Amino acid sequence: MEDIGRILHQFKEVKAARMNFDTYYQTLHDIYYVEAENINKAYYPGTELDFTDLYDTQTLQSADVLAAGITNYLTPSTGRWFSLRTKNPNQMESKPVSMWLKDLESEVYHVLNNSNFYNMIPEFFKGSGVYGTQTMLTEEDDKDILRFYSLPIKRVWHVVDGAGRVGEYYLGFEFTAYEAVSKFGEDASLSESLLEDYKEHRDPDKKYNFLLYIYPRSVREAGKTDAVNLPIGAKWIQTEGNSDSGTVVLDSGYREMPAYTHRFYTRPGVAQGYSPAMKALPNARYLNVMAETILRSGMKQSDPAYALPDNAFVLPFNQNPGSLNYYNRNKLSKDDIFPLGSSANVKLNMDMMNYQAEQLRGIMFTDVFLAFQNLTKQMTVPEVQERIAEKMTLLGPAVGRYLSDVLAPAIHRVISALDRSELLPPMPQELLEDPRYEIEFVSALARAQKMGELNSLTTALSLAAEIAQVKPEVLDRIDGDAAMDVVWGITGADVSILRDDEQTTKIRAARAKSEGAAAQLEAAQVGADITEKVATADARANMARSSGVGS
Repeated sequence: MEDIGRILHQFKEVKAARMNFDTYYQTLHDIYYVEAENINKAYYPGTELDFTDLYDTQTLQSADVLAAGITNYLTPSTGRWFSLRTKNPNQMESKPVSMWLKDLESEVYHVLNNSNFYNMIPEFFKGSGVYGTQTMLTEEDDKDILRFYSLPIKRVWHVVDGAGRVGEYYLGFEFTAYEAVSKFGEDASLSESLLEDYKEHRDPDKKYNFLLYIYPRSVREAGKTDAVNLPIGAKWIQTEGNSDSGTVVLDSGYREMPAYTHRFYTRPGVAQGYSPAMKALPNARYLNVMAETILRSGMKQSDPAYALPDNAFVLPFNQNPGSLNYYNRNKLSKDDIFPLGSSANVKLNMDMMNYQAEQLRGIMFTDVFLAFQNLTKQMTVPEVQERIAEKMTLLGPAVGRYLSDVLAPAIHRVISALDRSELLPPMPQELLEDPRYEIEFVSALARAQKMGELNSLTTALSLAAEIAQVKPEVLDRIDGDAAMDVVWGITGADVSILRDDEQTTKIRAARAKSEGAAAQLEAAQVGADITEKVATADARANMARSSGVGS
């Protein structure tokens, strides 16, 4: 109980430290992500879509475009976005090793395609772009190997270590009595009220609070691999309100960290991340104010307020659309009903609004993922791709954290789960001796981060070709095979179309032999031609001498 008290006390401190962020998150929710779970507002399911203060939808669209763009360019469901390599480069020259890695890639892609990964990853990217912090939880599954869950920001709290890495998680859940018993069993240390609700079928919609605490387990019994001795600890605790008391209903663990957190922008000493949506919040607020102003201005012009004759205006003066105001007919020397003109400049307001919208789209990277809409002249495909790649480099820091903090650990976990399920293909002897591998990301967004390297290589080879026109021997310094390997690695092209070293050596040997035979044949032909010419010249000389003697 002392350990539980310490965990819950630390949880309260972590939760309290994030309260200011929660208020901020609710504002971001109301402007960018209305379909998500509210953070600090109470609501009933189905009532979370609150558009009361939202007069423009460009903020909603920008968040959707950001999520869809990162999904399609970083983790496309219809293409390859990662490959596997050995850390020992000499092993990659082995055909059995390369084929085994290809088979392993296929198994990982199969798990991702048949699980809910591609359903959850857009939500994950959207939460990251809006809130700046988003967490993915993976759980092993008998059917799908792994299940993925993009957790609501409201229910996730984390602690960072001295190096700034997320090391501990507090995940909040709500279960009905039926859900709790289904998950933990009747023999678990569940509260009496929960068990009574389950057995007597009382109040089936009542929710009970649970906390999942995930942490690196520093104390383990040597040689044991049971649940309470796994490297990553996991305690399920049924909590009671806001008190420091609770009960452990399940003490378990994981072989590798099951949760991954992405922080879009980071600041030293701050556990939470910062997002593009936070940066664009002034523009988003301005857009909504301007949209409301333009709406009212347009209504006033299309349905203006009217002035009616009377002894005096009835206060307060009302300029709302369709309103009626009474004026003193004697003072105005008229007795007419006329519209009260509006001097609002709708076009100017629209121009100001478009400017703010353009700023918001830039901060939210909308122009990066909708680059084709912004092309103003005929451009070749390579030019378009280069422009898109150039824009994508703006996402460099965030993409780097997506790869290192989320996607790479997720792939490692899939491979480990396949290993535990005995679904890995038989490993070649070379890998049994040195099984280290690494992940290479080859999606369009990952490749865009490497385009600078490819441009440098292209420039260097172009300059070398120009120098070779004057001094051809400089080409002896360039290893063409190594250059091809670098190009294939950067572009992410399918390596199966490249021949291995053995095949290349055979082809080059055959070509050299053929060229040698051709050279010998050409030399023989040249020799024959010379012999024939000499013989012809001798014959002519003999004929000439014979003719001279006869005369």
